[in-house]
Amino acid sequence: MTAAAPPTERSDSEPWWKATWPLHRAEWIQLGVSLAFVVVGFSLVGWLATDALAPNALTRFDQDVAERFASGRTNFQTDLAHWSAMLAATHIKIIATAVFAVVATMVWKRWHEAVFLALTLIFEATAFVIVSFIVGRPRPDVERLLDSPVDSSFPSGHVAAATVYGALVIIVFWHTRNRWIRALAVVLLVAVVLAVALARMYQGMHYLSDVVAGVVLGIVSLVICLRVLGTPDDVVPRPDEIESQPTGSDRRRQRVADSTARS
Repeated sequence: MTAAAPPTERSDSEPWWKATWPLHRAEWIQLGVSLAFVVVGFSLVGWLATDALAPNALTRFDQDVAERFASGRTNFQTDLAHWSAMLAATHIKIIATAVFAVVATMVWKRWHEAVFLALTLIFEATAFVIVSFIVGRPRPDVERLLDSPVDSSFPSGHVAAATVYGALVIIVFWHTRNRWIRALAVVLLVAVVLAVALARMYQGMHYLSDVVAGVVLGIVSLVICLRVLGTPDDVVPRPDEIESQPTGSDRRRQRVADSTARS
């Protein structure tokens, strides 16, 4: 049996949209397995905390917080909550992700940043839809300021979506070591997440534990997608990391080489 020929490098003349696509069979498998674990984990925690073991200290505290928000409403705060929650509304997040993805592909002439932005949102949204359906936690028992086609409270999809704006922060960290730019990106992210979380609780749409779960879901989505995709080849290293860790492309090439060697 003849050994398989080693994989050849793509020609420099190959269009960037063909040469730089980062998702292949191995990555899709990792994402699918990771999504299954996330769904099972969040569903189990949500079901135990809000249903199987309820009422408990957590659900009582949740209700107390929800009632405090509802009893302290003012016209100004209601308007502020409306615009704050809009930061992570579905159509806003999709438009923002699409715009940043297009800009990223135009600037860097590759898919990595754009796919990372879209993938984190898709992963988070998929997990949210499945988990919220399985857990089926009713929304807070207070006057709600909004109607929603989704009558499930755990976890908060708005807060999870706001958290995965963190993909933009990660991209900023990939491309600059400027401390002020990095700090500004982090501060803006934290401000957006806090604004959306407070707004959704104020509107009576979520309990405190729902928004905490949303933050955790967003962070987990970011970590998983970053782990699967890896970092671009030209990521800016830290001053103490002149010899940088292998990038995502390096790891993919190593997997191909290992597979070829075994065959």
